[in-house]
Amino acid sequence: MLTVSSDSGIVEEGFAWASRRALDWVQTGKAPDNLPSYWAGYPSRDMFYSRDICHQAAGAHLLGLDAENFTMFRHFARSATPARGWFPIWAFHFDGRIAALDYHSDEHFVREIPAVFDLCYRALEQYDWTGDRRWIDDPDLAAYYENSVGSFVTAHDADGDGIPEAGGTADIFLGTATYNEREAPLLIAGDGLATHYAVLRKLGRDAEAEKIQATYESWWGGDHFARGVTKDGLDFDWGLESHTLPPLFGLGGTEQSLDWLESKMNSDPPKNIESLSYYPELLFKYGRDESAWRWTKHLIDSRDDYPEISFTVVDHLVVGLLGLRPTAGSALTIESHLPEEIGWLTADHVKVGDWDLRITQEARQSTEVTVHSGPGPLPVTVGAETHPLEPGQTARFTL
Repeated sequence: MLTVSSDSGIVEEGFAWASRRALDWVQTGKAPDNLPSYWAGYPSRDMFYSRDICHQAAGAHLLGLDAENFTMFRHFARSATPARGWFPIWAFHFDGRIAALDYHSDEHFVREIPAVFDLCYRALEQYDWTGDRRWIDDPDLAAYYENSVGSFVTAHDADGDGIPEAGGTADIFLGTATYNEREAPLLIAGDGLATHYAVLRKLGRDAEAEKIQATYESWWGGDHFARGVTKDGLDFDWGLESHTLPPLFGLGGTEQSLDWLESKMNSDPPKNIESLSYYPELLFKYGRDESAWRWTKHLIDSRDDYPEISFTVVDHLVVGLLGLRPTAGSALTIESHLPEEIGWLTADHVKVGDWDLRITQEARQSTEVTVHSGPGPLPVTVGAETHPLEPGQTARFTL
């Protein structure tokens, strides 16, 4: 089982709380008909939601919940039918039943464009963590990936530019362009564009991805990008997810735009903590480590009972602070993001593919990796150095 130790009491206490609380949300075996699953949505709703599992999946993997991840993602994939316009169902109960709260009929159910692509991207990300070929080869998942960047786009692309549009309505039961339901009138949103872009990159469809990148870059307004397109044209108002998720998924991460984002994140944070839970992931990605750590501490201090918070805190404290990037479950890159406040951090029993690792980071000075067990050498890259580490071997990288 994953453990975390550090000279920082905030890290140790935060991980102890987050890992314990996340595991409390596991629903596997708690009722006879339950799927392998965990709670992913409001604590008042006994359900798992598409958006939530996308953001909880990395933390869930670290905590050993691979069976739950696979089962839930596949359940969503199976629900994206032609009758539903290739949108997946928004939420299920733990026994696999569609949650009637968010579904009235195949024409009237909650659906948001980013979720279609987010499910693809995060599922493929699980392949990077586990190396489990089911994430690639399972017929339901493989069909979902193909239909999401194919039939779904065709069905919702009125102007034929390769980008699906929403109806510009405030009714989430008719479909929105963004995760930010307060900005529902958008026809196209930054987060929908970015998740689409990221999936195309994951699938190696670079020409299509570059067209989307060019579209987003045309949204530049002088110091920040537009949050999306309305019937009247580009809209540059602060859009929360429609602004913060594009750079997270690889679009528009310029220093000037990130400066603007940080100013808005600080001066006008979201009312819902779910939106804020993406901030550390975004900021660690671009090396804004002190800011990322400040927002991580905010999440820890909140002790918020929304399940996404505990799962993402686990993710931020391990993947974020250590800068872990696995590839196909068979290689690992590490790049320290420890802030000045943390002198050292050790994560033990980190699973990458079939390897079991201990990783210790000492400030920005050195990284030590031990391979407890595995099927053979694991290539580990830190800075300019790459070493294939055999089971039982320890290597120290000097930064």
